[in-house]
Amino acid sequence: MQAAYIHQPGPPESITVGELPTPQPTGSQVLVKVAAAAVNPIDTYVRSGAVPMSLPKPYIVGCDLAGVVEAVGPDVKRFKVGDRVWGSNQGLLGRQGTFAEYAAVDECWLYGIPYGVSDEAAAAAALVGITAHLGLVRDAKLRSGESLFVNGGTGGVGSMVVQMAKVLGARVVTTAGSDEKVAVCRELGADLAINYRTEDVAARVKEFAPDGVSVELLNRKDRP
Repeated sequence: MQAAYIHQPGPPESITVGELPTPQPTGSQVLVKVAAAAVNPIDTYVRSGAVPMSLPKPYIVGCDLAGVVEAVGPDVKRFKVGDRVWGSNQGLLGRQGTFAEYAAVDECWLYGIPYGVSDEAAAAAALVGITAHLGLVRDAKLRSGESLFVNGGTGGVGSMVVQMAKVLGARVVTTAGSDEKVAVCRELGADLAINYRTEDVAARVKEFAPDGVSVELLNRKDRP
């Protein structure tokens, strides 16, 4: 199979695109024919060595994927050949990554792709969606009717937070660095989007929530 891999951490030029053996699923592993993969900051940190980690050699880069189940190990219970799946958490802690034609992934890291969702959307939303959900639901326990401030509503995580918070019934105020990005925040569902370069953020938030917001997410302001 074709894969993007490294023999040791280094700059982007250390990535080789070439042939590696196709993995065979064992135990509770699922062999996924990869249709889409996403690039996240953690992928670059592991590849460069900025985040030290024990890596198999050669090491296939990448955390997220979406694709179709090609084969299953003998202990797999949740999936069958032909199922569309997405997942994250690959390429970490000794696991091979996702920048390849095939990936052998333990079924505990995989989820079914809902009807109507493309492979590209499922892969792109994987890590940032998990991060947003953990922050909003597990940690903040955001509830309907509460107000949320998101510092940066057009970044990967921030854009997912805005959408999830609205589904949960919250009132959402967020920031962005241009009028175009402010418009994107509104399209994502934000009740109030503030251009932090031209507006007084504190004053606008105070006007939106005079008694303060219920939850505040300190995210990167936005991404280009």
